[in-house]
Amino acid sequence: MSFESDPLRELAGFHEEFAKPETVYFAGNSLGLMPRAAESAVNQLIAQWKQYGVEAWADCDWLDLAERLSPTLAPLVGANPDEVIVTGTTTVNLHQLLATFYHPQADKRKILIDYHAFPSDRYAVASHLRLRGGNPVSDLIVIAPRNGLTFSPGELAEKLTTDVAVAVLPSVIFTTGQLLPIAELVEAAEQKEILLILDCSHSIGAVPHDFHRDRVPLAFWCSYKYLNGGPGAVGGLFCQQERFCSTPGLAGWWGNHPGTRFDMTFEMEPARTASRFQISTPGLLSTVPLGASLEIFQRTNISKVRSASLKLTDLFMQRAKALLPEFDIVTPSEPDQRGGQVTLRHAEGRRISKVLRRNHRIIGDFRGPDLLRFAPVALYNSAGEVDQAIAALREVMDRREYLQINDTKGSVT
Repeated sequence: MSFESDPLRELAGFHEEFAKPETVYFAGNSLGLMPRAAESAVNQLIAQWKQYGVEAWADCDWLDLAERLSPTLAPLVGANPDEVIVTGTTTVNLHQLLATFYHPQADKRKILIDYHAFPSDRYAVASHLRLRGGNPVSDLIVIAPRNGLTFSPGELAEKLTTDVAVAVLPSVIFTTGQLLPIAELVEAAEQKEILLILDCSHSIGAVPHDFHRDRVPLAFWCSYKYLNGGPGAVGGLFCQQERFCSTPGLAGWWGNHPGTRFDMTFEMEPARTASRFQISTPGLLSTVPLGASLEIFQRTNISKVRSASLKLTDLFMQRAKALLPEFDIVTPSEPDQRGGQVTLRHAEGRRISKVLRRNHRIIGDFRGPDLLRFAPVALYNSAGEVDQAIAALREVMDRREYLQINDTKGSVT
């Protein structure tokens, strides 16, 4: 397999548009690198604030910034611009969707979630069960793969039983990197009259989606991983156009129709788009960096990003299989079952991750109890960096460098 040809070669021109630390940085599935243009975008916003104060909302076009980003974000998920809104944070947006669309009935009140789902998703789901008089012990269905860490084909769809009201599932499981069969899950959910809500935090910006083709009802995500929006960046959500008639479960003034938002009436007039699910005044300092990153995505396309990402992760897995027999490769090798990361498994994973950072400046991350995650990102990583990481791992194992490190849990893994 040649890695000198497109799309890796074509995307190599974007590498310089990111501020890269003096490391091999494979943690873009946790926090994407900073687009250099984000710094000037934030500085411009601060200068506008300094010069204009409150008048900047109108004079500097702050008012509709979130809506203006929708047309650049929509192609990444295969949606119409009015079905997407940049707003909130991951967990807040899940709360909004559950508050709006979860309507438990006597015989259909359960919520299904993946065992490996990001913990915040489970916290949110449990809180809505309690708020609606349910019991997370009996009404929360937590599903895990029958064999190993990844789901077999058709296994998830079998778990969608008729007593489930809502299924909250990740597009990509953040621990293993497995890409779930979205179209299959949508079809199975429709047959059982289950509302499917997708957490796309670990796929958006790395995996193309086509929410229209796949009939995805609802989705939400963060923007600080593959979208490179910065730490704690504003999140986003998607709502099918035919669901716009639903009154927001968590109403706030920024979800009001833009034309009457500042009329300050006591009766809300929800926006006629996904903007209706906004709650509070947008945090512009966490929004403008996302705009800088989305401008980069506009100059390529998500299919090309995906092709390059698959080549990088495939190379990583090939090298690991050949040179690192001590590790189990957890992430599926099939391209249609793989997100943008590779997860390796080793009993000394925590110490190996630490020594890679300390001694070799290879930045991946660790997830307990024994998983090492590496995400070579198509917009700023190269095949050469994959080889560097594999060589460093081989050296760590040959020299048993991890034995020099205390196996203590850090504040951030």
